[in-house]
Amino acid sequence: MTKPVIALAGGVASGKSAVAEALQRRGAAVVDADHEGHEVLREPAVIAEIKSAFGADVIIDHQVDRKKLGAKVFADPALLATLNAITHPRIRQRTQAKIEAGLNDPNIKAVVLDISLLLESKAYEGKYSLLVFVEAEESTRETRAARKRGWEMGEVARRQANQLELNEKKQRADVVIDNNGTPQDLERQIDNFWQIHIERSAAGGH
Repeated sequence: MTKPVIALAGGVASGKSAVAEALQRRGAAVVDADHEGHEVLREPAVIAEIKSAFGADVIIDHQVDRKKLGAKVFADPALLATLNAITHPRIRQRTQAKIEAGLNDPNIKAVVLDISLLLESKAYEGKYSLLVFVEAEESTRETRAARKRGWEMGEVARRQANQLELNEKKQRADVVIDNNGTPQDLERQIDNFWQIHIERSAAGGH
């Protein structure tokens, strides 16, 4: 049976990474586009392009200052499009290599795509077999982003405005995981999901 490729969708700071980590502990390979994006920003050619496009003030000690760059691009759709044109093709190349590695590894039970703009980019259509929506209230997401990322209140909503409507993402999903509760609540849901969609699938069940 074909190995499942699970794509994660959800609001900014909904906890997609927590779901990905939980699946990884159960035997999945996680393809994290944010991680690959950070790696791309370290490439000398990319640093040079970003300096040319956005100014020398976003480069500190020969590295991209992601906070300064983010402040510029998330306030201006045209600048965000320019950044995406520089970084996205390189990120996709890296993520595709990781997807193929996971699919070809006999020790991996599933491949998880943790990609922020998965549905918006349309670059991953046809590359996953299951879409999981991670649901969390905006207040929950604001609190998490402030605690874990140091974001100011309102930053989640500002970034969310650049993405597809959450209701549309949820409607497209095959499975919804509620991440408004405790870590224990999340683990219970992941256990159930893994049993149904991975273990049963691997055994040839439905």
